Amino acid sequence: MRIRIGKILTVTAVALMGVLMATCATDECYQNKNALPLTGFYSSQPKPNLIQLDSIQVTGIGVPGDSVLSDGGRRISELYLPFRLDTDTTRYLFRYIRKDQLAYDLRDTVTFIYAREPRFVSSACGVSYAFVMKQILHTSVMIDSVVCPAGEITNMATENLRIFFRTEESE
Repeated sequence: MRIRIGKILTVTAVALMGVLMATCATDECYQNKNALPLTGFYSSQPKPNLIQLDSIQVTGIGVPGDSVLSDGGRRISELYLPFRLDTDTTRYLFRYIRKDQLAYDLRDTVTFIYAREPRFVSSACGVSYAFVMKQILHTSVMIDSVVCPAGEITNMATENLRIFFRTEESE
């Protein structure tokens, strides 16, 4: 009788482990990704409009390896700007290049200063990072202002940052 109860407990334990392993592969973990800031580009008019920028090159500053996020070869109205997890500061260079006018080279830098906060998602998915914005610094050659409307960047699929550019319409 003792052997039979041991086999029943073993079979039950194996079945329970199978159920637990199946629940770890739910959509919850696939939908819950780390925070990746989506940045929208706007004109700095009194009533801002989403704009498309051409000839804008965006690169990370102080990032090892290739950090070109936009090479300026296509029109963009939004761009993902990943934040670094190894430091509380991430910097980007925005360079407006006109291929027909080599001397026409405008540059702005944007510096994001934030606190990295690990946030528990679930026992199946673990932890995701949020970035709580402390300060946003920028130069003002093309860029009028930069905002983080929610004050933090989480893993919600939404526009987290807005960069307002001086355009011919807004001057």
